[in-house]
Amino acid sequence: MQDIIKMHNVTKYYGKFKALSSLTLDVKENQIYAFIGPNGAGKSTAIRLMLGILNFNEGYIEVLGKSPTQNNIDIFQKIGYLPGELRSYQKLTGNEVLKFFSNLRDIKEDNYINNLIERLDYDPNKYIKELSKGNKQKLGLILAFMHRPKLLVLDEPSSGLDPLMQQITIELIREARQEGTTIFLSSHIFSEIDKVAQKVGFIKEGELIVEDSLEVLKSNATKSITIYFNEIVPLDLFNNMENVNYVENNKNVVKLNFNGPVDAIVKMISKYEISDLKTQDPSLEELFMNYY
Repeated sequence: MQDIIKMHNVTKYYGKFKALSSLTLDVKENQIYAFIGPNGAGKSTAIRLMLGILNFNEGYIEVLGKSPTQNNIDIFQKIGYLPGELRSYQKLTGNEVLKFFSNLRDIKEDNYINNLIERLDYDPNKYIKELSKGNKQKLGLILAFMHRPKLLVLDEPSSGLDPLMQQITIELIREARQEGTTIFLSSHIFSEIDKVAQKVGFIKEGELIVEDSLEVLKSNATKSITIYFNEIVPLDLFNNMENVNYVENNKNVVKLNFNGPVDAIVKMISKYEISDLKTQDPSLEELFMNYY
């Protein structure tokens, strides 16, 4: 599978401050990659480097098989970008901005653009200076998606949007991937990432501290299970189980935290009558908090 984004040992300084330290990551074709970290961790800096907006000090970057520089300007025609804070022409209407960028991108038909306007409930007749934060975000999403890019780079795509528009944004991301688009996504809304991401990278103080598929990260994380017995079970029932790291025994209700497979626990409790059993996988937010 082709690498759409490759960053290898990328380091970026602002003066003496090291914003990124030997950052290495790769994003495969048709993948949704979520880049997660607290404010100031280096997420936006990494995005600006991969888009050629900033220059890095060490390492190398490839986007769509080429270095993101002025010499390879053709790759930017295949990229849709939503910045963390959209700045646009304040004295133009949304229609005028969309027409301007449609002409720049040589978009011949506007059916898809009109569909985006309708789904996002955006009024393109208003001047940009009159728009709320949420409506500016809608315009930014339309500008990013409008040319059906090969790569979408979305920095906080749901910022300022209400829950309904957040859900529509998730749908647009999923649809873009179905059409073959690769998505690089940075967001603080964990539920959003949880619904769409395939691969996740956690960044802390400019360093990538973990990177793996969301499925693997969750399978390796601590999970919980609550067991409702029809009888009082021994207090030490789970004491010798290596993968169990927490037990709360309250008469006939036992809560366990465990890592790894659940097979040994199931075999142990099968010796008793059980009225109910509830398991809970960790959320992405819980994974994030564990690493930070």
